Amino acid sequence: MHTTRGIPKSGRGSHSLGFLIVFPVLVTSGLLMACSDRVPAPDISGIEAGIEIMRFDADLFELDIDSIPEQIADLEDRYGDFFDIYFNLIIRIGNPASPAFLGHLRRFLTDFDIYRVKTGVDEVFPDLAWLEEDLERAFRYFMYYFPGYRVPDIYTYISGFNQSVVTSEGIIGIGLDKYLGTGHVFYSQLQLPVYQRQIMHPGKVVSDCMMAWAMMEFEFDDSEDNLLSHIIHHGKMLYFLDAVLPGQHDTLKTGFTEQQLQWCRRNENLMWTYLVENKLLFSADVRTISRFVNPAPFTREFTSESPGRAALWLGWQIVSSYMNRNRNVTLKELMEDTDYQRILNQARYRP
Repeated sequence: MHTTRGIPKSGRGSHSLGFLIVFPVLVTSGLLMACSDRVPAPDISGIEAGIEIMRFDADLFELDIDSIPEQIADLEDRYGDFFDIYFNLIIRIGNPASPAFLGHLRRFLTDFDIYRVKTGVDEVFPDLAWLEEDLERAFRYFMYYFPGYRVPDIYTYISGFNQSVVTSEGIIGIGLDKYLGTGHVFYSQLQLPVYQRQIMHPGKVVSDCMMAWAMMEFEFDDSEDNLLSHIIHHGKMLYFLDAVLPGQHDTLKTGFTEQQLQWCRRNENLMWTYLVENKLLFSADVRTISRFVNPAPFTREFTSESPGRAALWLGWQIVSSYMNRNRNVTLKELMEDTDYQRILNQARYRP
């Protein structure tokens, strides 16, 4: 499982889709109050984002099985591009023009296991007013820093445990079945690794949505595709979360447990020294990059106490240092800057 960035689509029916697979975090109520102050929260009292979550999952399962041909056109009209994305790219049964579509859809809607998933989603998410409010606040901050950018339409869906968050141009889709709670019976039945299950709870939805949105809007520039570039790029994404989610605990942004965050703080210098002395920062080897940037229980090159993707935490510190030393740089300028080497140089990073 991996993360790919979203790429804007061009035209109805031709979509490039970003998938966000989220990372491990263990949160307790006491930790939720702690947060960083890397980016002071600006005044957003005069900004409205107009976020409204559209429950595609509910409307889909309210279809009358005996009247699907008559009702599917109305569902398509209401949901437009997301209708295409869901059926073609998420559950992959094609579109209504396909002769096999209706049969596939009937089987999906009447499948016993999918029905159990739908019941579980309804129990955990009977109402999404809280999520709508949190996303509204996050996108008000987004609009403050990025005036003129479009705020997305937001949909919820059931994916059959395939994707957590998907993005396309002007769209965020949330797979509610990936956020039922860390101890949910479905996840243990699927035998998901603990480090994956620990992030599958409702509190993770907002940071995952904003991360996925940033990854689509501000794509990775692979002209210098080395480990340093990935580290700095992801550091920018985490700094973006600092700005649009002020007050949120770092565990939710990084996907690390509090113990793993403490390990990173204690071993920041050792991690950086290891990468430098082993000449890994400028490595373009795909396997080397993968070991440091892909989700994992821990980072093998460090210790079993380290989180997977610990090196990306270093990127966050580098970008924070860069912004502290260059206070004239706006968040928009940072996110659009793909000169990763220059960011490192001007950060004057000294762990």
